[in-house]
Amino acid sequence: MDPKEFQTKKSTISSKYKGKIKIKTSDKTLSLKGEKIELKDDEYVKMIGITTCQRTPLYCSNKTYEYLLELTNNLDFISTSILGGELDKMMLVSEATKEKEKCQFFVKDEIIYLVYGKFPDKKGKWMLEQIANHYKDIIGNNDPDQLEKFEKYQIDTKFQAVMKFILQEYLKLQDVFTDQEIPYVEDKIRIDYLGLSSMSIGVISLLLGDELNVEVPGNFDDPEERREMKESLLTAKIEAIAANTLGNTGAVPQWIAVKLGFQNYRFLTFQEFSNNYFLYLLSEGNLEKLKIVENVLEPKIVDVTQKPFSGNLKPFNKLRKQLKNMFEENRSFS
Repeated sequence: MDPKEFQTKKSTISSKYKGKIKIKTSDKTLSLKGEKIELKDDEYVKMIGITTCQRTPLYCSNKTYEYLLELTNNLDFISTSILGGELDKMMLVSEATKEKEKCQFFVKDEIIYLVYGKFPDKKGKWMLEQIANHYKDIIGNNDPDQLEKFEKYQIDTKFQAVMKFILQEYLKLQDVFTDQEIPYVEDKIRIDYLGLSSMSIGVISLLLGDELNVEVPGNFDDPEERREMKESLLTAKIEAIAANTLGNTGAVPQWIAVKLGFQNYRFLTFQEFSNNYFLYLLSEGNLEKLKIVENVLEPKIVDVTQKPFSGNLKPFNKLRKQLKNMFEENRSFS
């Protein structure tokens, strides 16, 4: 597809949004090069990426953040297998500046599209849908996992022009197309897993209920042994995500959202404590209710994180038993 042909054919915003947004003229010239693409007000994009569900990287607008493609595939694996949903969003908080940025994802036809930066959810969703539709037009019936090197080069060249055009259209979106609070289906939150780690060493792992699909290799006669193996596996995967994200971005994931259905989400949340301790929670329901859970847990966690971890698990094992008893009585908070 020639870029000029593209602009003639796609020179208006998707008909899906016709009448829902206002358009204004923008003379701003955009470049995909540099640390970030400044859009409007305080909105920007640091990276646009495309990868297949089979882990074939297809496109990356900023090589500085190329590692996000691999991280996306890892998150997608956990989302579809253990969490039983579709990867949706990840919120990141910079360790140095405390600035909040996010990755927003869109999965279509075994291809994952992502945008990393700062922008409203609805604009991010619009951008991802435009990227997906036009990228599919460019690759046609070709298998994205079997593209030759020259084919990928040709596709990248065409897609660069398309991407600039999509971002130009983004600048025309008026403020009427901003975020609005979307109510959650649930008015409560249920905790399915709790983990506490220090310097990527798991000190507490607690799997609650049977909602999470954690597959473990081997046969186990003892159900408790099987549960412990599930807890260890889940903890290792979560710690790897946290360490990889922090190491590459200098930011800690605040939460990762997996969509289960209409306005129905499962969350992996991260909370940092002193002395390099991190609390991980896997939950389902209304994320706004999570603060209630954190308020219950915080004094208990603070009590065992006063000092750096020295290898002594006794206080953590004691707390684990207390938390297990507490959550067995009630895992839902509202």
